[in-house]
Amino acid sequence: MNYLYTLLFSILVSASVFAQNNGGKTESDKYNYAKELIDQGKYAPGIVVLEDVLSMKGATLQPYALTLIGYADYQQKKYTEAETTLLKVTSTYPSWEQLDNANYLLACSYLKQGKVKETVGMFDKIKDQSLKDELTLLSKDAAQGLSYEEIYKVYTAYPTNEMVGFVLLEKIKEQPKEQRDQELYQKLATGLGVSIDAVHKVREGKFKEVYTIATILPFFTETIDGDALRVKNEFVYNIYQGILLGKEYLEKRDVKVNILAFDTKRDTTHLQELLAKPEMENVDLIIGPLYADMLPIVQQYSNETGVPMVNPISNNSSIIEGVSSAFLVTSTPYTVGSTLGKKLRAQELQALEMFEVDSLKLQADTVQTYVVFGHSTKEKELAKSFKEAYEAEGGKIAAFQEFDPVDGFNVLQEMFDPLAYVDSLEIVKDSTANVFIAVTNEIEALNTISALLSLGTVATTYVPEEWLKFKQLSYAQMESAKINILFPNWYNDDSYRAKSLIAEYQAKFNNQPSDFVFKGFETIFSFGMILKEYGSGFVTPLKESEALRKGYLVPAYNYFEGQDNQYVPIIQFIDGDLKNMTPPEFIEEN
Repeated sequence: MNYLYTLLFSILVSASVFAQNNGGKTESDKYNYAKELIDQGKYAPGIVVLEDVLSMKGATLQPYALTLIGYADYQQKKYTEAETTLLKVTSTYPSWEQLDNANYLLACSYLKQGKVKETVGMFDKIKDQSLKDELTLLSKDAAQGLSYEEIYKVYTAYPTNEMVGFVLLEKIKEQPKEQRDQELYQKLATGLGVSIDAVHKVREGKFKEVYTIATILPFFTETIDGDALRVKNEFVYNIYQGILLGKEYLEKRDVKVNILAFDTKRDTTHLQELLAKPEMENVDLIIGPLYADMLPIVQQYSNETGVPMVNPISNNSSIIEGVSSAFLVTSTPYTVGSTLGKKLRAQELQALEMFEVDSLKLQADTVQTYVVFGHSTKEKELAKSFKEAYEAEGGKIAAFQEFDPVDGFNVLQEMFDPLAYVDSLEIVKDSTANVFIAVTNEIEALNTISALLSLGTVATTYVPEEWLKFKQLSYAQMESAKINILFPNWYNDDSYRAKSLIAEYQAKFNNQPSDFVFKGFETIFSFGMILKEYGSGFVTPLKESEALRKGYLVPAYNYFEGQDNQYVPIIQFIDGDLKNMTPPEFIEEN
C-alpha cells in the first residue's frame, strides 16, 4: 500500500506536536520509540510500548497509539486483530483529525480478509480523495474476482459506488445475451456514461509508408523505457518489450511502424485526456487496454473514430462485443468450444463417406459424445458452445453433465459406463465415442479423467489448455491416455524461430523472456502484417477473408466472420513433445 508509510509519518508528526503542546513529553517519547521499533519491523515490542502509552494517566495519544497498533497487526498479517483495534479507533474517536488514515487502514484489513462489501462501505467514510483513489485500485481486483451474484449483493448495498458499478457492468457483459438483466444493464451503462448501443464508424483504407500504433497500457511510470527492468507491473513491461522486438521484425519485412506509448495509470480521467491528444488523430491501431475499468472508454473511442483496438492477452468476449473494430489475439471460450464441435462432427461425416448407400450411412452414424463441464462461466461456455455447434451438424450428445462436487467420481463412472471395457467379451462397449472434459479445476479434472480411465475406455478425449498446468497429472500420463489439448495460440517453443527470438531477447534485455513477451511480440507482428496487406481500413476485409495467416510463432490466425482468432490448435504429446494435430493448410511464409 503506497500510502501507509506517508500515513504513519503524518501520524508521528501530528502526535509529537500535539503531545509537546500539552506537556506530555514522556508520552511523546514513548510513542516515538514505539514508532521506531515498528519501522524496524519489531512489531511485538513496539506494541508493548504502545500499550504502555495507552495505560498512562491523562494520556492524549490514544487514537494515534491504537492506529499504530492496528498497523503493526496488519503488517504481521493479523488482519482480524487489526480490524478490532481500528474499529475501536473509529467508534471511540469519531472527530479525530486523522480518522481518514484509520478508516483507510481498516478498509485494507477488510480487503485482506476478503470482505469486499465491508471494504466498499468504507469509501463514504474516507474524505481524502487520494486515499479513496488508492483504495479503489486495491479493491477493484478483489471485486472482479467475485461472481455475478456476489458483486450484485455489494451493488445493492452500495448502488452509488462507481467501482462496484463498473465491475457489475462487466459481469453482465460476460453473460450470454439471453441471461442478462437488460434493465439493470442499461441503468448501469447510463449512470456510468458508457455507451452500449454505440454507432460504429468504419474507416476508409489507407496504405501508408509508416503506420502509427498506440500502446495504451498501465505502466504506472513517468518514463517508459523498454530496456528497463521493472518490478511493479512487470508483465506490462514484458508485453511492451515484446512489442518493441516485434517492431524490429516488421521492419525486416518492409513494414514500418511508429510506437506511441501511453500510460493509463488506471485512471479514467487521465485515459480520456490521452485519447484527446493530437497524436491520436494519426493512430492506425490501439494495443490495449488491459483492465476492465479502462475498457469502456477505449471501446467508445474505437466505435466513434473507427480506430481498431486489439487486446494482446485476454480471451474475454466482452472486449469485442458491441465494438466492430475490436479484436483479440487469442480465442474466446465460445470459439474454442464451437471449433471443436464443428471439427468432431466434420470428422464423423467424413468417415461416413465410405458408405455409398444412404441407409448404410444412417446405420453407421452412431458416434456419440460425452460432455463434462465445471462451474465457472468459462467452463460452461466451452461446453455450451461445443454442444450447439456439434448438434447443429447432426452430432449426438450422449450425456451433458456438470461436475458433481459431492460425488463427482461415482456420478461420472456411472455416466461413462457405456464406454467401459467388458472383460468377459474382451471388447469396449463403445469404442467410437468422444469425450469433452470442459473442466479447468485440477481436482475435478483428475476425478473426471480417473473415472473415465478406470473403465478401460479408449474414447478420444479433449480438454482445455489449463490441463498442462496441473501438477498431479504428468505429461507422460497425458501421452499415455492420448489426451487432446485445445490450446489457442500454442506455438512450438523448440522451433528455430522461438529459439532465435529468445536469444535476441536475452541479448537485448539481459533476461529470460516471459510468455507476456511473446504475446506482445505476436500482437504487433500479426497485426503489422495485416496493416501491410489491407492498410489502416483492415477491419472489414479481414473479417471477410477465409484465408489463414501465419503468425511468427503462432501457427495461424483467422478472423473470418469473427473478432477473435478462429484457428484453435489441438495438440497432443507425442514422444514427450507437444505436436499440433491440426496443422494449418495455407499460406505464404512471413
